[in-house]
Amino acid sequence: MNPGEWASALTWRDGLDFALIFLLVYGLLRLVRGTRAVPLLAAVAVLWLVGWAVEALDLIASARILESFFASVIILLIVVFQQELRRLLLNIGQQVVPRSRREAAQSAVEALASGLDRMQRARIGALVILQGELPVMEIATGKGVAVDAPLHVGTLVALAIPHAANTVHDGAILIDEFRISRAGVICPLSEQTFDPRFGTRHRGAVGCTEETDALALVLSEERGELRIVENGVISEPVKVSEVESRIARWLSKPKRTLFGRRGEAPQSGTNRTDLNDVAVEPIPGPKGA
Repeated sequence: MNPGEWASALTWRDGLDFALIFLLVYGLLRLVRGTRAVPLLAAVAVLWLVGWAVEALDLIASARILESFFASVIILLIVVFQQELRRLLLNIGQQVVPRSRREAAQSAVEALASGLDRMQRARIGALVILQGELPVMEIATGKGVAVDAPLHVGTLVALAIPHAANTVHDGAILIDEFRISRAGVICPLSEQTFDPRFGTRHRGAVGCTEETDALALVLSEERGELRIVENGVISEPVKVSEVESRIARWLSKPKRTLFGRRGEAPQSGTNRTDLNDVAVEPIPGPKGA
């Protein structure tokens, strides 16, 4: 069949089929670009080519082994990419209901800022960690307790109040997808040389952000200072009114995954909720912050 006959035999269904396959492959490449998932998928592709050659050469034993492998490769990929798949499905669900996404992000950021302001005024020390793509619990030295609650001011403050009955106040409060995931999390302490003003919370914040792409907010109970820690670097004291913009800036950066760092520029398919996309209103600065 010459190219002209081949083209004339195509129907609109063939065009649609080709377009869908192109979009699926393109989306997959966008998802894994710049990560160590690429070598893994390349290895699967090579094994598929080996399987095709084995079938062509009629190598029965090798064909049976590869057939058994490919029968379970889907389950293997789901296990390996479970975190990415979870976040991808969550992001798709949020795209389907954008209004609830906006409201949830708006409410969570306002509650976080209000809670930090209340704790700052009361001189309550706290370490709040916003989880990125890399799971904080995989590097935590103490798991704390599961909370899984909406990010409300009262809940946030109650978890940080120093009291004998509150056994989690010395650990970090972990925020994942704008929900309070856990409390009392013990982060690995950084081995950097610190200013004597900084205590265990600051060392834990630095240690956590050195090993993950999380953003840490540290409140000093002695000085009432709020500092933001990212990539193992402690900021100068910031105002509570700056929290929203700093979180938005953090979310707009390319995130690392279990397979490495994503591309050089933010991708439209990033799995984190972006405050710029959900139109969070600026938070007015509290008096005296």
